Amino acid sequence: MGKRKRRKYYKGPDITSDIELYPGDIFELIVDKIIDSGEGLTFIGNNVPVIILGAIDGEKLKVKVLKKYPEKFICTIEEIISPSKYRTSPECKFFGQCTGCQWQHIDYSFQLELKKKRIENELKNYKNISHLKISDTIPSDKKFYYRNHARFTANKDNNSSNLGYVNMYSRNFVKIDECMIMDKKINNFLRSIQEQISGKTQVSIRTAINNDSYIIQPKLELESSGIFSGQKYYDEKVRGTNFRIAGASFFQVNIQQLSKAIDEIREFLQLSGDEILVDAYSGVGVFSILLSPFVKYVYGIEESYSAIQDAKYNSKNLKNIEFIMGKTEDVLFDWTKDIDYLLLDPPRIGCHENVLRAVRKIKPKKIIILSCEPKFFARDLSILCEDNLFKVEKIIPLDMFPQTKHTEIIAYLSNEQ
Repeated sequence: MGKRKRRKYYKGPDITSDIELYPGDIFELIVDKIIDSGEGLTFIGNNVPVIILGAIDGEKLKVKVLKKYPEKFICTIEEIISPSKYRTSPECKFFGQCTGCQWQHIDYSFQLELKKKRIENELKNYKNISHLKISDTIPSDKKFYYRNHARFTANKDNNSSNLGYVNMYSRNFVKIDECMIMDKKINNFLRSIQEQISGKTQVSIRTAINNDSYIIQPKLELESSGIFSGQKYYDEKVRGTNFRIAGASFFQVNIQQLSKAIDEIREFLQLSGDEILVDAYSGVGVFSILLSPFVKYVYGIEESYSAIQDAKYNSKNLKNIEFIMGKTEDVLFDWTKDIDYLLLDPPRIGCHENVLRAVRKIKPKKIIILSCEPKFFARDLSILCEDNLFKVEKIIPLDMFPQTKHTEIIAYLSNEQ
C-alpha cells in the first residue's frame, strides 16, 4: 500500500495504521450510535472510530471500507444482518448515492426523536443548562417535496453539463432527475434544463410554494424552451402576505413549517400591542412584518444588503417598522432604546459573542431564539443564562428538514431580574 496523504485539517496521530483494513475490505460490526453527521458510529481496535453510512444504532452489519483515514474509517453497508426496528425502505432511488439527505432509511417518528436527542446531548455539555427539558419535535406536514431551494452541481459531459450532486464521501458526481426533498416544481425545472447547461459549475433553482414565481441562477440560454433564468427576485406568499426575495437573500426553505414557527412565537409572546420588538438577523423581514400588527414598533437588524432592500420593499406600506442595516453585534452593542422582546435568528454558526454581551446588558423581558445548529444553540443559550439572568421557559424542536439530520430549534427565555 502506498503512503496515505493526511488531510490538511487533521493534525493528530495516525491511529488506523496498525489495523489491517483497507478500502474494499469487508467485516462485521454492531453500530453504537448515530452521530451529528447523521451517520452510524462504532469503534474497533484501540478505540478507532468507524463511521457507517446509512446505519442505525444497534444494528449488526456487514460493511465495506470506503475510506481509510489516519483518524477514522468510512464504511458502506454490504449486508444488514440484524436491522433496527426503525429501518424503512428509502423512497428515493438516489438515496445513499448523492448524500443530500441522511435519514430516508429511518422511520419518520424516530427521526423526530433523534433530532430531540441531538439537542439534549448538546445541552449536557453545559452545566447551567444540562437539566433543561426539550419538548417533542413538531413534525413537518410534508415529509417529502418540501424544499423551495435547490443548488445543483453541473458536471461537464461532452459539450453539455449534467445536473446533480456530489457524494460528500466518495466525491463521485451523481446525475439525478428528481430530488424527493425538493418542491415538485424544482424537479420539473431540473428535468427540463438537464443537459442544456454549458459553461456553468452550479445552478440554483428557487420556487414559490404559494404561487408560480421562481428564480433560476445564473443566466442560462433556455428561452427557446420557455424557461427564464437570471432573474433578480422571486415572490412568495406567507400567511397571506407577499414577500419579494432576491437571489442573494436568505429565506426559509420550508414554508409550512415557517408558518408554524410564527404561531409558536405569537403564543409565547402574548402580544398586547404596546411592545417594542427587535428582530435581529431579520433577513427579508418575515417575522418583523408578520408580527408588526400585534406590537407597537419593530426594529429589524440585518447585515445583508440584498435582504435589507427586500425587507424595506416588503414593508413599504407599514408605518411601525424600521430596518437597520448592519451587523447585529455592532447595532445591539450600541443600542440605547428600550426593548421589550428580542428575536434572535442567527446563521448556523450562532451569535457573535458581542451580541450575547449586548443582550445580557439590555435585558429584554422576553427572548426568542431560532437556531438550526444544536451545537451553537447550546453554546449561546448557556452564555445568556449565566448567573440565572434569563430563565428558559421552553425549547421546541421544529422539523424544517425531514429526511435529514438538521432541525430548527425555538427557545423561549424570560428575564428573571
